[in-house]
Amino acid sequence: MADLVGERGLEATEVAAVCERAEVSPSHFERCFADLEDCFLSLHDEVAEDLWNRLQPAYEGAVGWHARIWAAGWAMMHFLREDPVRARFLLVAVNGVGEEAQMRRDRFVQRFADLLDEDGRGNGKPGRSSRCTAEIAAGAIYWMILTKVEAGAIERQEEFLSELIYVAVMPYLGAEAAEDEFSVQPLH
Repeated sequence: MADLVGERGLEATEVAAVCERAEVSPSHFERCFADLEDCFLSLHDEVAEDLWNRLQPAYEGAVGWHARIWAAGWAMMHFLREDPVRARFLLVAVNGVGEEAQMRRDRFVQRFADLLDEDGRGNGKPGRSSRCTAEIAAGAIYWMILTKVEAGAIERQEEFLSELIYVAVMPYLGAEAAEDEFSVQPLH
């Protein structure tokens, strides 16, 4: 499904092609999924959960909010580079698929906001941030990653993690602290 949707888009993908690629019968597909969109959503949930199963331990394994944000960022970059097809499916293909897919995308972005908001407000100036701050930063980070994935930056091994961390840190720690993020060594 991820390969086909990446090649053709969901609208041009047919159940028969998915069955052929997956080496399953159409009757097996019909027992597992209500339709092609149901299959898409199931795979999207699976890929999203795989990513979160990497981000959460990385985040929780670091000490301090700033280190946690970097740890989650490194885990995200490893995920994106490890499987660009699934990254494209998760972040790009979901847009424009349908209302249920958009709700899943929005929940995905909210999970990013949860990471930023968990204790980020304690690192900024009191009263200067809110849940809305985390949501805006998470949305910006999502769209930055989406744009890079669409442009093929992952396949070209472009470094952009420090840009993402800049966006995460700036509303909490200020512009000067955020500028320091550009001095961090690139991912290898």
